[in-house]
Amino acid sequence: MPRTNKRCNTRGAAPQCFSSPSGWGVHRPLPDPVDQAGRGTCRDEIEIVLRDDRRMKRMSVMLVVAGLLSVAVPGGAVHAAPEPDSLDSVVRAIKKQFAKKSSVRFSVKRRGGPPSAEDIQASGAYRFKASGVYAADTTEISQEKTATGRSREISIGREFYSQGYVRSKDGKYVWKSPSTVGKWTYARNLAGVIWGEDLINGINPGFLKLVAFHAATSADGGTFEGVKTTLHSGTVTVPELGKRQAGMFFGTEEGRGMWGGPITWKLWVGPDNLPRRFHAIMRFTRPEGGAAETMTMNIIYRGWGTPAKITAPPKHLITDEL
Repeated sequence: MPRTNKRCNTRGAAPQCFSSPSGWGVHRPLPDPVDQAGRGTCRDEIEIVLRDDRRMKRMSVMLVVAGLLSVAVPGGAVHAAPEPDSLDSVVRAIKKQFAKKSSVRFSVKRRGGPPSAEDIQASGAYRFKASGVYAADTTEISQEKTATGRSREISIGREFYSQGYVRSKDGKYVWKSPSTVGKWTYARNLAGVIWGEDLINGINPGFLKLVAFHAATSADGGTFEGVKTTLHSGTVTVPELGKRQAGMFFGTEEGRGMWGGPITWKLWVGPDNLPRRFHAIMRFTRPEGGAAETMTMNIIYRGWGTPAKITAPPKHLITDEL
């Protein structure tokens, strides 16, 4: 039989809390490893006499309790906090949405840039297939000094439909395409409207893979629209920056573009590693030097997995105008 110097009394000890496998805190009373008088631990006061089978059982119990104390009690074993998920996890989460042929809604605000750029607000939806964005429906409003532009663009595979106009402050149309408001133009195989791996966008694996190699960091991103987030951020400098109908793009080959420069970016992702918000500041510089132009872009992503119906306009509204 085991002998003890004194019986250990744990009554009145404050219950400790440790995490269950499900992640919820479970309160269970655990013995305080040091009594209030500082007389040493319960483990120190128990002498285990190894005589029969029950001595091994007693030893097993004490080892389990010691393990729990090292995790649950302040001053026990120290465990490092888990590292934030890397951009590799974000890319995998996005590609899972591609594989499921899912969708997401977005809104964009873009301000500044080279002299030809206007401040714009855009909103719409992307629909995916395994290779990436397969269809997009985007409504864009641009603000100029004396007029407002409005356009809507639908791309499904390589089929592209668009309508737009610019209206002055007095209500007159400065420009329309097609010439009848409400009609649509049609085109095919326009490279500028097709989603690509060169777009500066928080859900573009091509961009995320680029910035992952340029000192990207991760931190607690706080809460965004009720969702706890991780913030990934960094800066990457590219030799080419530009705009096409699908969005802002980057190039990695020297000597191709008239603009290049640094992109300072931030990406907030939820617990599922799916992007919730993307922010970028682009500094457009010319290879020969001179003053730089700054553009800021903010994109919000909502409704991951919520069905987004993107269809071509009715045939009777499509014209042959270019």
